Amino acid sequence: MIQLLEKPTLQDFHIAGVKHITPEEAYYAVKNNSAILLDIREEYEWIEKIDVAEVIYHPMSVIMDRLKHIPDNIFVVVICANGERSTKITNLLNRQGFNTVANLDGGIIEWKKQNLPIESKGTAGCGCGCSCSG
Repeated sequence: MIQLLEKPTLQDFHIAGVKHITPEEAYYAVKNNSAILLDIREEYEWIEKIDVAEVIYHPMSVIMDRLKHIPDNIFVVVICANGERSTKITNLLNRQGFNTVANLDGGIIEWKKQNLPIESKGTAGCGCGCSCSG
């Protein structure tokens, strides 16, 4: 069973009613085929990606147009750079009827801090505020 948090522990931003999941718990849920990851970062932020096969990419800017492409038969972990935008999208998905969804607590920044798999494009960083090293 996937362990969820009522409030985040690795980020400050929270919306009441949104569930959170630690990076380690999310990683093991994906590896056990109990969940998929939904990366809502914009394409220009994809300098680093979570390196697991079970990731789908639907940027926040087009998420409303892509709701029908988000599976509702498996647990969905929403991810962004630091957990703020993914908390908002998790809240939106809850309101759209998605009941098995949670925010990745702390986002990709915390995922990296826990040494979980990351695929890097090999850049020194873009400086745009995303999760790269810039």
